[in-house]
This record gives sequence, C-alpha cells and structure tokens, in this order.
Amino acid sequence: MFDVRVMRRDGVRLARDEAASQTEHSGEFVLDVANGARRLRLKSPWTSGYAPVELYEPVLISARHGVQLWRGYERVGERGVVQEWMVRAR
Repeated sequence: MFDVRVMRRDGVRLARDEAASQTEHSGEFVLDVANGARRLRLKSPWTSGYAPVELYEPVLISARHGVQLWRGYERVGERGVVQEWMVRAR
C-alpha cells in the first residue's frame, strides 16, 4: 500500500508547504498501457476503484529514507504536462 502526493500543478512545481498540504491518495500501484504509453495508477483495495491521479511514462527518480520520487506526465485537458509524485509505503 502506498500514499501518493502530487508535487506539481499544470506542470509547475508546487512550493514545499503547498505540496505538503495536498490531498494524499492511497492504494496499490497498477502499471498498464493506455494509448500506447505506460501508465501508473493507484487502485484502492477497499473499493476496487482508482484514485484520480495517473502518471504516464513513469520513471523512479529517487528512493531514500522511505520516500520515492516518481516523474512522468499527466493529462490536463488535451495536453500532457510534467508531474511528480512523492510516494511513501505504508
């Protein structure tokens, strides 16, 4: 089980305090392919639904002190923008 916070809004990195106040999404990682691109999502073990965050072409940037940083792209309307997730294992 993982807790995820998004670190960017519309591709722009959030200030540290603003990122810390973002809603945390919890679930298990699901890696699949959508529209020809790898997609990382979070599936809730309680409801079997997916969290409202997706990361396309995910890359693990760092893993230290129990925190992982993932970077990829998210859809915003009809365009893709850079997104980062801060991930902690429960």
